[in-house]
Amino acid sequence: MKNESISTKKIVMTAFFAAIIYLGIQSFRIPLPAAVGTPFLHFGHIFVMLAVLMLGPKLSTVAGVLGLLVFDVLNGYIQAIPNVFVSTIIKCLLVGMIFQSLKKKAQGDAKKEYGYAVLCAAIYGITNIIVDFIWSTVELVILGSSWSAALAAEITSIPATIINAGFTVVGIAILYVPVKKATRESLEHKNQDSDYLCQALIEVVSRSFVPGAY
Repeated sequence: MKNESISTKKIVMTAFFAAIIYLGIQSFRIPLPAAVGTPFLHFGHIFVMLAVLMLGPKLSTVAGVLGLLVFDVLNGYIQAIPNVFVSTIIKCLLVGMIFQSLKKKAQGDAKKEYGYAVLCAAIYGITNIIVDFIWSTVELVILGSSWSAALAAEITSIPATIINAGFTVVGIAILYVPVKKATRESLEHKNQDSDYLCQALIEVVSRSFVPGAY
């Protein structure tokens, strides 16, 4: 029964992260300059990365794909779906496996684990830059641009992706410890009410970005 309860809570956690990933983009967007596309600063990548750290590579992939694709569908970014689908799978599986390995290496050392979490956020950001650059360049060439024109356009668009990558690292540096605590307490909570996790994480996220909340 206990294992079944934990599994149920993990399903709830996956659904919660999918929802908060969607809301992290839907509710907070700051347009960024770029020669191609309409990039913007948002919380989506931060919450995808938190899902990677809390849920592991497989479940975070499910949460990330669902949350990001729902946003794209509801906001008319249909053309971005193939890129988002493939890149999210690559980032979640790759970074998730790296973090699992580093976490074992930390052997329970909280400071080392925190450092590895922030490092993995940087790896996530770099991976996102590389995958997005390659995908978008090839996409422009397929649509008729020359390689030189496509490369030039994507190079001018890289700063926007770098800004989001940096924002993700800062977000993980702020949120990893309190979100990990809330997640652990939820899984260990004697009350089997799965809403406990949702309430705890919402409180953590909102307080972490409000000065003086702690």
